[in-house]
Amino acid sequence: METTTQTKQLVTKDMTIGDVVNKYPQATDIMLKYGLHCIGCSVNPYETIENGCLGHGMDETTVENLLKDINGALNGAEEKIKKVVSLTQAAADKLREFMKEDHKEGFGVKLEIVHEEGDTHYTLDFADQATEHETVFEDLGIKIFVASDLLDEIKGTEVDFIDNERGSGFKVNGPKLSSGGCGTGCGCSE
Repeated sequence: METTTQTKQLVTKDMTIGDVVNKYPQATDIMLKYGLHCIGCSVNPYETIENGCLGHGMDETTVENLLKDINGALNGAEEKIKKVVSLTQAAADKLREFMKEDHKEGFGVKLEIVHEEGDTHYTLDFADQATEHETVFEDLGIKIFVASDLLDEIKGTEVDFIDNERGSGFKVNGPKLSSGGCGTGCGCSE
């Protein structure tokens, strides 16, 4: 049995070039590779992708391939951003346990980086929803809220829950910070 992957159509042939470039700047390189060089042209805010391509001598098949490549790249970028922050199974299980105990099922977890007096550490706390300045990720069924201006700093972060002879607590392993501990003093623990 053959399976196919559906790509979400974020960009369609009837969208204007200006709208696409403004909303999805990463599509610009793909359009240029296809020979759609009118990106900075004064006409592009009003010309559709299809009209721009046809005006440059491209056929319908090339227009469809261009859209397929743009949408594939944009969907791939969406998948990558979903994994900016990940949870281990132990962390997800413990977060669910704490949510249930605190009557906060359905809440998300706010992950923050705190810089104070030369020390940098992570904090975790429950939140019922993200603010307008936060990006929402989801891993293992848990929503994670991160301040949008921290995405570069937080990219590749993993939240784990450790329970051993030295104690128990959440451990946040972030690529940008040398120490990533977040023990039982975080907002998510008791």
